[in-house]
Parts: sequence; C-alpha cells; structure tokens
Amino acid sequence: MPSLDPTEISLYREADKIPPEYWEELNHQSPEEVCRRSLATHDPETGYAFPFLNDRLHCRPDTRQIHWERDQARSPSFQEALVSLMYLLRTREIPLSGIKVNEKELNGGALFFRGPHALSKEPLEKKFARDPQGFLQAGLALGGIATHRGDGAFELRALPRIPLEYIFYAEDDEFPAQLTIIFDRTIDRHLPLDAIWALVNLATRSILKAGDGAH
Repeated sequence: MPSLDPTEISLYREADKIPPEYWEELNHQSPEEVCRRSLATHDPETGYAFPFLNDRLHCRPDTRQIHWERDQARSPSFQEALVSLMYLLRTREIPLSGIKVNEKELNGGALFFRGPHALSKEPLEKKFARDPQGFLQAGLALGGIATHRGDGAFELRALPRIPLEYIFYAEDDEFPAQLTIIFDRTIDRHLPLDAIWALVNLATRSILKAGDGAH
C-alpha cells in the first residue's frame, strides 16, 4: 500500500478539524511552563510563537487561532495545526541525545510507519533522482545545515527541540534514488507518532517547494 497523501483527504486540509480538547488543554496550561518546555515565547495579546520549519508560527489558544508570521494570508492546514498543538502540549524539557535513529527504531515505529503511514520520501526521490546538489540546495534554502553524508544531506531544525536529518543517495545506472530520514532519539518523547508523520509530510512539502524555487 502506498503512503498516504494527506492533501487528498479533506480532514487534513482544515485546521478547524482539530479536536477542541487540544485547544482547551493548552489554554489551561501555564504559559511559563509551556515556554520552558517548548522554547516558545508567549505574549498575552498574541499567544505563543516559535520557529516552525522556515517560518515562525503564532498560536493563540484562547481564540483557537494559528497563523504564520511571514505568510499570514495562508490558512494553516490540519497537519500544521496538529503538529504545533502537539508540540506545545507534549514536548519535554530535555536535551538532544545525539543518538540518531530511523522511524522504525522509535517506540511503536515499526508498526506505525508502514503502508499509508510510511514516511513521505518518494516525492523527493523522484524529483531529485539524479540531482543531489539540487536536493542539498533546497535543504539549505530552508535553513538546513549540510551534514556531508550520502550524496547530499542536511539537518533541518523543524521545531526548536526537533531536528530532522535528510540523507540522499542519488540514482545511478544500477540503483534508484534512496532517501533516509533520521531523528534524534528523543523525538518520540516530544511528539506522538502521528504528529511525527505529519511533521515529515510538512518538511517534505517544504523541501519540494524550495527545490522548485532553486530551479
């Protein structure tokens, strides 16, 4: 079964489909505690703010509003709202471990990240099949840092406590292109597996868009 394309399902398009209890829980948490855990900032008038991929997201739980800092006209998707709320609600005040793992090595990952929930890699493998430099440049355009692995690799700080590393192996005459995505071992202590899956979907989409701008 191929991985699910969330944009083809109406549930994943609209942020207002987020369960209201998530908003209620966040609204009742101490802003000082949330900011300490998540490294977000808080303003009583505008709510929480934190870096999210290559933009900055603002989240106001009392009015249940989310908007981007640079692209305020664009309405956040369900996945963007889910990841941002789960991050503010669940992330922990712990340092990075420095231990890198793939999705199957996360707790429950071997069962979850398969079939429709396989990580979104194929679109990038197709787009950059023989263009690892283009892949790397797309990652750097999003603020990524080159990690000098494979034929092109970079690490994105997707959220303040959550880096994602993309390692690309280009297609050749014998083998198709292959992409590996690895995480700091702490990621499943910050986000549930469905939010990790959604975050990778969003990161992949951002890389594809950056790749379009680089060509």
